[in-house]
Amino acid sequence: MKIRILGCYGAELSGFNTVSFLINDAIILDAGAITSTLNLSEQAKITDILVSHSHLDHIKDIPFIAANMVGITHHTINIISAEAILTYIKAHLFNDAIWPDFAMLPTPDAPIIKFQRVPTNQDIPLHDITIRAVRVNHLVDAVGYIIKDKMSTIVYTGDTGPTEEIWEETNREKNLKAIFIETSFPNRMKKLADDSGHLTPSGLAGELKKIHNGSPDIFILHTKPQHLPEIKEEIGHIGNPRVHLLNQGESFQF
Repeated sequence: MKIRILGCYGAELSGFNTVSFLINDAIILDAGAITSTLNLSEQAKITDILVSHSHLDHIKDIPFIAANMVGITHHTINIISAEAILTYIKAHLFNDAIWPDFAMLPTPDAPIIKFQRVPTNQDIPLHDITIRAVRVNHLVDAVGYIIKDKMSTIVYTGDTGPTEEIWEETNREKNLKAIFIETSFPNRMKKLADDSGHLTPSGLAGELKKIHNGSPDIFILHTKPQHLPEIKEEIGHIGNPRVHLLNQGESFQF
């Protein structure tokens, strides 16, 4: 499984892209940095976009790639998530008021995008990988994803505060190689993190205690770049050599 980190931050500043991963050159995991990082030919290879939740930093490039692909590609891009999340995106984004409804364009029979609902806690084949959406604890309906192929399993939390279900599922997986988990705010901003469904480094430490499945690498995403030095220092105090701050532009082969 090949993963390219297009963006990995919890806010957008110059040099810092919001969260988006490219899997096996064709699948996007959250849409925070597609069109700002991929050229047109790379965008044309995208077949599926997995969405963790409906907040803007995770969906903002779906409208732009839809517009870019008109007349460029002949395949439909599947927007994949749990039903409630897709309902929010359709109602509040692709509604012809905020952005054209590309689920009907250029024609209803051959649209640029299609919304594909997936049930939670069920393995779904997607090309050469399998995905499983698992509920996490955020301000709105949100899922993380367990993604695997024949060789490896990775876990992606998306945005979450302290949560349980995804760790129960994680602890049953084989070939667990990596966990991508958010840590948005420094410890002094714990109340804001709790109120908005995010983690601090102290919250991260609590979540790591729930994982009892081998020794996967732990990659930290969704850090707020304006607080990055403080978060980095506090994560260092956890003292876990498996924990790494994720950097955009990195690529992994699992």
